[in-house]
Amino acid sequence: MKKVFVAVPAYCEETTVGATVESLKKLAAKLVDQDIDLQVYVVNDGSSDATAENAKAAGADRVVHHRVNQGLGAAVRTGLLAAKRDGADIVVKFDADMQHDPDDIPHLLAPILDDEADVVYGNRFEKINYKMPFVRRVGNLVFTGLMRWMTNWPVRDSQPGIFAVSRAYLDVLYIPGDYNYTQQILIDAYHKGMRFAQVPVCFHEREAGKSFVSLKYPFKVLPQILRVLVGVKPLKVFGPMGLFCLGLCAVVAVHNLMMWLTGGASKPIQQVNFVLGSGMFGLQTIFFGLLADLIVKQHSN
Repeated sequence: MKKVFVAVPAYCEETTVGATVESLKKLAAKLVDQDIDLQVYVVNDGSSDATAENAKAAGADRVVHHRVNQGLGAAVRTGLLAAKRDGADIVVKFDADMQHDPDDIPHLLAPILDDEADVVYGNRFEKINYKMPFVRRVGNLVFTGLMRWMTNWPVRDSQPGIFAVSRAYLDVLYIPGDYNYTQQILIDAYHKGMRFAQVPVCFHEREAGKSFVSLKYPFKVLPQILRVLVGVKPLKVFGPMGLFCLGLCAVVAVHNLMMWLTGGASKPIQQVNFVLGSGMFGLQTIFFGLLADLIVKQHSN
């Protein structure tokens, strides 16, 4: 049987986590006939309420604890790694707030079971049943466009609360940021040669709790995206930085030389410190990127 683990990160979700686990256990009973052994792992991210107790009482196969709240990205990472250690073939991430439908999980599993994808994201916007707040819609459009540009994948929803990953990706995953996970996984998986698919999923209005997405979201997510890029493709970060500094050095040096040749300056290079500084910094940055790239490749092998 295929071992499918559903990782449910939960922070102070005592009012909904029980119903979430119960609905997932009902799905598990249905999937037995399809040779799928589905287990539910709840990651209690330092909750101060009865989240952990309610999850266990509802039938969660395992409750993993963070002593203090570490963030959604950290909880997802913990769930994925715990499932990997326990021999999962596929891991599904599922929110504890009842905004997603467990019956969509088989649709997420299908591309992986058919060996067509390694990472499958849900697309909420074809079956959403309420009007998402304006700020969240705009934010999703911006980050979805950014992810489509950075991965060349046909991403239609870059921030769903439900996705599935194969064992192939579990073996190489890198999610360093503790705040969010969706963009980190997309970039990491793309640069590690994984295959991507997206399927329509239902999305309901939240009835309890509060979304972690706020106006601070971009300022927290963008540094994490940069961190993932540095960790998997350092030359994509340090290469352009180094070339920009070398280009700036060359432009200023050529301008100074032209001024000197036409009699507008008393010496060939007027801004000596700037030219030397930007040139040396550019070269060092490129060499640092090359060294980091070699280290990453050596580590991956």
